Amino acid sequence: MERRILFNIGILILSGVNTLFAQKLLVETSIDTNIITIGDQIGLNYTLEKKNNLITKLPSFSDTLTKGVEIIGEPVIDSSLIKDDLLRININLTITSFDTGLYYLPPQSIIFNNEGFSDTLLSRATYLMVKGVPIDTTYTVRDIKGLEKMPLTLFEGILYSGILVLIAAIAFLIFYYLKRRKQEKPFFKPLKPEEPAYITALRELDKLKAQKLWQQKQVKEYYTRITFIIRWYIEKRFSLAALEQTSDEILIHIKKSDIDDINYSNLESLLNLADLVKFAKGEPDPEENILHLDNAYDFIKKTKKTTSEVEIPDVNDN
Repeated sequence: MERRILFNIGILILSGVNTLFAQKLLVETSIDTNIITIGDQIGLNYTLEKKNNLITKLPSFSDTLTKGVEIIGEPVIDSSLIKDDLLRININLTITSFDTGLYYLPPQSIIFNNEGFSDTLLSRATYLMVKGVPIDTTYTVRDIKGLEKMPLTLFEGILYSGILVLIAAIAFLIFYYLKRRKQEKPFFKPLKPEEPAYITALRELDKLKAQKLWQQKQVKEYYTRITFIIRWYIEKRFSLAALEQTSDEILIHIKKSDIDDINYSNLESLLNLADLVKFAKGEPDPEENILHLDNAYDFIKKTKKTTSEVEIPDVNDN
């Protein structure tokens, strides 16, 4: 009789403990759907709500939930605080099956421990029905699932844009070629040959002569323009950086070239007088102004390249 009483007391104590833990721990099971077509993927979720002070051990998963049902990827576990002392933990699984049939999805064990007392709480079991693909009586081969459209990447966008631009360019060139051919014109317009340096230089001297600067008391501007034209011509004709060199440096290089003494002497006199006017405020006579312009003409005419060039008439003969 006493043993029976003690046994009943023990049952009551254990029931009270289970009730206490039941108030601190709650496990729910949910599944997207219980019926799928072979190869479909669905979500299986376990939700655990527990007191913060309750120590729990979550179930571990491999790549197979049960025979015939596979887990895709890794479980996704996240937690959120519902109240100050209540925590919710979500365990999300993605499952699939490649065999038809009815599958039993077993409960998962949650081990909890509180103040030295341990026990196991099981989640609710569920089931999964896997159906086959309906047989097409027309015997047409079809995919189980439709083709998935992948998003367009930046590299692919640039590549396709480049191809379209290239196609448009080729189409334009073909159209332009046919049009030029119909008009009996060359496909490419001939490039205009570069004007010889001496022609440009003589034309600039003509402009300077027509401006009559020294007659208007603009002697410094007059010699600045003459020397600039001569320096530019020397740079083009002798491949010498004359615009960046001093008069002495220019004369040293020119003396090494194949010009006669008279041309060299006239150039030396022109550059020295121009430096005197520009930097020392020299005042040459009118005869010197005319003479140095004539010498500039002579220097250009006698040092110009004559290959494939026509003779320029003497502009001072007018």
